[in-house]
Amino acid sequence: MKNIYKILVPTDFTSVAETALENAIKIASIMNGEIVVLHVVEKQEEIALAEEKVTKIVDAVNSEHNIPTAGKTVQGNIFEDIGGVAKNEGVKLIIMGTHGRKGLQHITGSHAMKVITGSEIPFIVVQDKQVPEAYKNIVFPIDFKAETKIKISLTASMAAQLGAKIHIFGEHVDDQFQQKHVDNNIAYAKKFFNENNVEYTVEQAKEDGNFVKQILHYAASINADLLAVLNLDYRSISHFLKNKEEELITNEAQIPVLMVNPSDTFLNNSVMFGKFSNTLS
Repeated sequence: MKNIYKILVPTDFTSVAETALENAIKIASIMNGEIVVLHVVEKQEEIALAEEKVTKIVDAVNSEHNIPTAGKTVQGNIFEDIGGVAKNEGVKLIIMGTHGRKGLQHITGSHAMKVITGSEIPFIVVQDKQVPEAYKNIVFPIDFKAETKIKISLTASMAAQLGAKIHIFGEHVDDQFQQKHVDNNIAYAKKFFNENNVEYTVEQAKEDGNFVKQILHYAASINADLLAVLNLDYRSISHFLKNKEEELITNEAQIPVLMVNPSDTFLNNSVMFGKFSNTLS
């Protein structure tokens, strides 16, 4: 069976949902992929009208961009149904819009954040920022927690597929023991990227403090196209993200945020993220 790179785009028919779709179109064109547009309604009687709107979107993408696109309308709750739809459709990536701080209720809350950060399928959460012509700069934060080989490999594979440069941004901590771990993690990442011919830069925070704010400031300063946060498990989410997920996702610079929680099955079957999986020992 052909390993199609399929992207799921949940839509509420707003401008930020259009931005999510534009990102999907861009990535699908790079990956020679397909798109599924999903709308979830609360009541059965809303389905017919929603299907008309979804069909209009699908027809436009098919005709204007020549990217195979299908629509799906279901009754339920977006955060309860999105995982099931993604699994049934064989989705490799989910791109969803958020309305920023003013529309926080649309995407945040403990259940919603668990769905996003705990999903085995990667999530890219976007705001209304214009879609770049190309994904040139990916910021990859590194703290003092152990950076696994899988996390480094995923970042390298994504950058290689998108033709992007990785910008490692290391945490600064006053504790010398923890800072040594940060330095070791950065050294390992550099070694991996060098061995696999992945272009990268390295920058470190200047002082101890709010690492999420420092990450966002740095990402904005280099006009980053994507901020990659790779988690192995929501329950053990990265040190610097504890209780900061909303701040990251709804950042004022409107930089899209990639959340990945990889499994072995995902890594082995991912076109975008599995490029360097055979280099892992």
